Amino acid sequence: MPVPPAELTAEFAMETSPEGEKSPREQIEAGREAAGASGLEQETGPESTALAGSRAEVLEALPQVIEAALDAGARGVKVRIEVPTEARQQT
Repeated sequence: MPVPPAELTAEFAMETSPEGEKSPREQIEAGREAAGASGLEQETGPESTALAGSRAEVLEALPQVIEAALDAGARGVKVRIEVPTEARQQT
């Protein structure tokens, strides 16, 4: 069964802090764990995580990922939100 294209994607780039209580790797992992808990399609890179799904689900997951990374000591989280071309063509 074909999977419909995602309505929205959000890519999170964690800006880690070496002075944080947790290591930079743990700061990144905290954001990834929160992203994984969302149940959305997920792709990870060295310091970034991308989520894809319905608009409502992706927007609902945003605060949890950001909070988890910041609570773990990250100094920032850059977020890039995009509507994939396939989703734009379906409307």
